[in-house]
Amino acid sequence: MASILNEEQFNYWDGEAGAIWVEHQQQLDQLLTPFTDDSIASLGSIEGRRVLDLGCGCGDSSIKLAAAGAQVLGIDLSRPMLAQANHRVQNSANPTFLHADGAVFNSEHEFDVLYSRFGSMFFKDPVVAFTNLKEALCRGGEIRLVCWQAPSFNPWMSVGGRAIASFVPEMEAPRDPRAPGPFAFSDPDYVRSILASSGFTDVSLTPVTQSLRVAADLETAVAFQLVIGPAARAFKTLPKDSVKMATQALKDALAPFETSTGVVMEGAVWLVSGKT
Repeated sequence: MASILNEEQFNYWDGEAGAIWVEHQQQLDQLLTPFTDDSIASLGSIEGRRVLDLGCGCGDSSIKLAAAGAQVLGIDLSRPMLAQANHRVQNSANPTFLHADGAVFNSEHEFDVLYSRFGSMFFKDPVVAFTNLKEALCRGGEIRLVCWQAPSFNPWMSVGGRAIASFVPEMEAPRDPRAPGPFAFSDPDYVRSILASSGFTDVSLTPVTQSLRVAADLETAVAFQLVIGPAARAFKTLPKDSVKMATQALKDALAPFETSTGVVMEGAVWLVSGKT
C-alpha cells in the first residue's frame, strides 16, 4: 500500500468512483480529448523530457504524453484506474504507472514537467501537496495543470444538476467551493496563491473553451449523467418517489443540446503554467 495522506479521496477514487471511471473509460477519454490535446500541444516539444502525470487515472494523458516523446510516470490514488492504465499499455516501459498520493510522493529521479489533466483539484491541503511535488522537479522545471473553470462555464456538468435541484433534499450547509472536487481550482486568484505559496513562479492561467461531444444521443447522455458528475451525486440523495420526475427533468434539460452528431455542450478550463 502506498503512503496516503488524502484518505477521503483515496477511499472515494479507490472504490466505486474508480470502478465507474474504468467502466466508462472510452467515453470519458473521447469527451476530454479536446482539452487533453490542447494541454499537451501547449507544452511544445517534450521529446526526451521526464514528465510526472499527476492523477493519471486510466492512463489516457500519460499514453499521449509518451506518444509525444516524453518519458512518463503516471501516479494516481485509484488502484482500479491504474490497473486499467496498465492493461492499456500492456506493461510497456513508457509510460509507467505507480499507486501514489501526490501529497507525499517522492522519487529518486527528477522530472522536467509536472503535468495534470483534472487530477490536481483534490488535495485536502494543496499548498502542502504542491510544495512536496515541487521537490520532484529539476531546477527550471515546469508545472502544467488542466482544471475546470466555474460550473457556469461548464454546462456539460452544471445543466443536469440545476435541472434536478428542486428534487434534491436541502443540504445542511452549502459546499465550500474550494473543498476538494472538480471545481476547487475554478478561481484563478486562488490557484495563483496556492502555487506561489508552494514556491512556483511565473504562474499564469489561460482560458480555453471547447465543444464537447457528451454522448452519441440523448438517452446515452442521460444515462451518462446518472453515473458521472455532479448530477450523479445529487441523484444518490433523491427520495425514490422523485427519481422518475427528476430523470425526465434531466432529459428535458439536455434535449436542446442534441445535434445531428450527438449531444454537444461547452466545457471550459484553465491551462495553468508555472516554473520552479
